[in-house]
Amino acid sequence: MRREKIQVYDEGFCRLDLWLSKQYENISRSILARLIKDGCIRVNRKEIKKTSYKVRPGDIIEIIWPTENYSSPLPQKLPLDIIFEDHDILVVNKKAGMIVHPVTPFQKGTLINALIGNNINLSRYGSPLRPGIVHRLDKETSGVMVVAKSDYAYLQLVRQFKKRAMEKLYIAIVRGTWNGPDYIKSSIGRNRTNPRLMKVLPFGGREAVTHVSVIRSGHGHSLLLVKPATGRTHQIRVHLSSQGFPVVGDKDYGNTVNNERFPRQALHAFSLSMVHPGNGRLFHFSAALPHDMSDYIRDIL
Repeated sequence: MRREKIQVYDEGFCRLDLWLSKQYENISRSILARLIKDGCIRVNRKEIKKTSYKVRPGDIIEIIWPTENYSSPLPQKLPLDIIFEDHDILVVNKKAGMIVHPVTPFQKGTLINALIGNNINLSRYGSPLRPGIVHRLDKETSGVMVVAKSDYAYLQLVRQFKKRAMEKLYIAIVRGTWNGPDYIKSSIGRNRTNPRLMKVLPFGGREAVTHVSVIRSGHGHSLLLVKPATGRTHQIRVHLSSQGFPVVGDKDYGNTVNNERFPRQALHAFSLSMVHPGNGRLFHFSAALPHDMSDYIRDIL
């Protein structure tokens, strides 16, 4: 058995099973419900066996993980492009093609496998499969990511994300000469015909806001500087596609052009500005465009 404690920082009341599912998105709700019913969850030291139990801000959730079913990801000595590291945080330039965290303990090749394999201490929050992960980038998206090394840093970074206190800037290459708005606001939710994807919804979903600036246009392409004010899944890709300008290489959201020259989505997390959770200072981190994007831009623009 392995024990893990997490403090509830959300506002308002929430069912225990729903709250746990938000913290552990890659563990099915049926498994989490089984943990509750098996007496593996305690709230403020009290054993809770009802999935409908309401947790509230400040509650301390203790999870007793059966180690035989929830082993840690496998360590791998994979190369890392580290931008900054101290006791509290690690900032990396994630390469395109790397998944952030595994879905099963036996999956390999993810950022988490690489972090563990390079003996980097990570926050216990998010364990067992995504320790220290406070935000993610899509597999094909490259760029700046911050990871929490201490539990305190994890909670502080999550609060910053929830309060939209972090500023993230992305570089995107889209098809077409951009004539869309510089401010996109809509609701985004799951695509019912393909739950793996997201879509703009006329009602329901969650509010998403994206700011767009044109850096350069020409030859049927536009180079954009994109600032998401919210952090919805696939937000930038969905918003740009909804305006008729899909990201180059993004086959999921409207780019049907067969482009073997640039086979992935041309999206790069260029910079991240945040308050350091340890010393309270404002930090700015950035990562240069990967060679495939810079070469493509030079050729088409």
